[in-house]
Amino acid sequence: MKSIRQYLLVGMFSALILAFVVSFVISYRATTEEVKELYDAQLIQDARFVEGFLNQATHKLDWKHINRALANAAKVSFAEGVESSPEGHAYEHKMAIQVWDLHGNLLLSTPSAPKHALSPLKKGFFRKREKGYDWYIYTHQIPTNHYWLITAERSDVREEMIEKIVVSLLTGNLMAIFMIGILVSFIIKRGLAPLRSLSNAISLRDLDYLKPVKLPEQVPNELSPVIKALNHLFDRLDDGIERERRFLADAAHELRTPMAVLKLQLQVTQQYTDPTQIHQAIDKALLGVDRSTHVVEQLLTLARLEPDKHLLERTTVDLVKLAQETIGLQVPLALAHQQQLSLTYDEQTEIHCLGNKVLLGVLLRNLIDNALRYTPEGGHVEVTVKQQEKGILLAVYDTGCGVPEQDIPRLMQRFYRHEQSADTQGTGLGLSIVQRIAELHEAKIEIYNRDGGGLAVEVWLSSV
Repeated sequence: MKSIRQYLLVGMFSALILAFVVSFVISYRATTEEVKELYDAQLIQDARFVEGFLNQATHKLDWKHINRALANAAKVSFAEGVESSPEGHAYEHKMAIQVWDLHGNLLLSTPSAPKHALSPLKKGFFRKREKGYDWYIYTHQIPTNHYWLITAERSDVREEMIEKIVVSLLTGNLMAIFMIGILVSFIIKRGLAPLRSLSNAISLRDLDYLKPVKLPEQVPNELSPVIKALNHLFDRLDDGIERERRFLADAAHELRTPMAVLKLQLQVTQQYTDPTQIHQAIDKALLGVDRSTHVVEQLLTLARLEPDKHLLERTTVDLVKLAQETIGLQVPLALAHQQQLSLTYDEQTEIHCLGNKVLLGVLLRNLIDNALRYTPEGGHVEVTVKQQEKGILLAVYDTGCGVPEQDIPRLMQRFYRHEQSADTQGTGLGLSIVQRIAELHEAKIEIYNRDGGGLAVEVWLSSV
């Protein structure tokens, strides 16, 4: 189907033509039957009229005189061939009347009738072909004076009447179809106007203009879901493009300085001749590469977390088991800096939440990684999983230096690193990732400095 308008027009006209054909066939049959009944009744009425005249005769009839009178009266119509006038009608020669006695003698006939009986002398309706024409005949016996009365008419009288009625019906129906066609075409054009407006509104847009579509006229109910879906698509495309722009801006922002420093270090290394200095310079360059790699990984992780939370695949997650698996991966980092990494939970209680296991693992890994980075050697990082009245607590506590109170609200900002973290490797993206995952799970994050020193990050999740 290439065109909705063409499809509707073809469908409507096909339905109209089909309805016309069915109506025409029904009308033709009904007309034929009605005309037959009407003219049959006319034959009977003519016979009754003649019968009444014959029954009222008080003396013996002069049949020859009556025949001459009928012939003289019909001369005007037959001689002049008039169609219709006060003196006669052309149809007179298409109708006939005969009167026969019981002995088969023709007593009376109209000039249009032959000299032989048009039908057998018995009661009823007959049809006979005479001189190239079909005749419809009614034969009636007059019981009082024992006459046979025949009234007849040619078939073309009926056929002409049927033809005129059918032509009239056909003309009217064709005109109706023509008028309905114009009206339907106009209605379809008006009905599809919002679709054309939508097409124009979309085709005239710039590539970077993804605002919701708004049509000037009232949107029909059938088109509302399409516009709603388009606007939803535009929103998602806008979000996707914005994510790409943000990713590129973040990457450029975070990688510009490390790349410049790395280039400078390599240029300086080219001037060294002492192997020790060369080795130290290469180590510094490798640290810069590692940091840049970590930045890219964090940026990619954050970019993947941007899509709509309604598309997030959720399952029942065992948080204790997840914490054990995540801590197991982080233990080598803790041991490398003589740090303790522990898990606190109630062994008697199974703690489950509805969420995405992979993303919750990323959240916990970033919290532990962040705590290990800012906890000095010999420090302690504790992971806690508890079921409490207001929900499930997933927390990471460390014994680091903490964060100035005025800086805590800014910890979730991208690339933000407080002054005390200047000597610690990091990107400033870890807590941004944690915040986004928490938003996807409709969780709340609370950050505060512990009384004994260190930082506490608590994530409150809904239980199953």
